[in-house]
Amino acid sequence: MLLFQEIRNYIHQLLADKSIAAGDKLPSERALQEQFNSTRITVREALLRLEAEGLIYSQKRRGWFVTPAKLKWHPATKVNFYELAKQQGFKADTFVINLTTEANFSDSGLSAPNLYHLQRVRSLDNRAVMYEDIYCDAQRFKQLESHSLNGSITDIMATQYNTLVCKESSVISVTVLPDHVAIKLEKNSGTPCLKVIRKRYDECHTLVDHNIEYWLHNAIEMIVEGQ
Repeated sequence: MLLFQEIRNYIHQLLADKSIAAGDKLPSERALQEQFNSTRITVREALLRLEAEGLIYSQKRRGWFVTPAKLKWHPATKVNFYELAKQQGFKADTFVINLTTEANFSDSGLSAPNLYHLQRVRSLDNRAVMYEDIYCDAQRFKQLESHSLNGSITDIMATQYNTLVCKESSVISVTVLPDHVAIKLEKNSGTPCLKVIRKRYDECHTLVDHNIEYWLHNAIEMIVEGQ
């Protein structure tokens, strides 16, 4: 057995024995190096394997932690992040990065000359787990900046603009975090993630917004139920 496998199996056993639980901090990389008479590269390989399995996660300058429970999401249904998190016992937060107005782009699918571009980071139990770009018609949602954008955009659209989101479609792919997203989520560049391109429609089947989300792969669990 290779040394990185021994280290991986050791941490696996700690998890199996419940010696460490969700949210607990793992021994430092230096401590693991000394315990196994190993190099930093070997320790890091073991930790990265465990991270790829979704069992642990890292935070820059803080170390490695046991992954908490995942947010369960049904991609075929409408999503309200706060309600979904509350139902599953999570504390949800949103941090607004920026709101700008820019020219439309062909991939958005929106028929508007100018779009609002809202950038946000969403967290569960104080852990940043998702970065999102939201694009919507700047004319339809005039003065969007006057509202509190760290809450539910769906609720703002319904209460302030008489726009109800009635249908969603999502395209989900596996990729890695872009550099600017990795910085906001406190991850290393190239960290695996789920990319979700979400389009939402009103009761007239008109596209309301075009969203691009980057989820940490070990923070979300998708559930699809067929008939």
